[in-house]
Amino acid sequence: MSSGDAVEGKGGSALRRLIVAGVIIALAIWFILANTEEVGVKLWFVKVETPMWIMITVVFIAGWAVGALLRRRAARKRP
Repeated sequence: MSSGDAVEGKGGSALRRLIVAGVIIALAIWFILANTEEVGVKLWFVKVETPMWIMITVVFIAGWAVGALLRRRAARKRP
């Protein structure tokens, strides 16, 4: 195995992750566009009424942010 093979393997992995991320984002956008009716969400004592796509978008962004924070934390722990 030459050093060129190792580089191609890393590039393929990055491309695969990019494709998977693109598919997940496309599915999330499709799901958001398919769910546009009003919903009520109770947050402890407050009830919020908003279109479902806003709630889905907020949850998607929150999940992405948590994932990014955990990934950054894991990268710091590695020696």
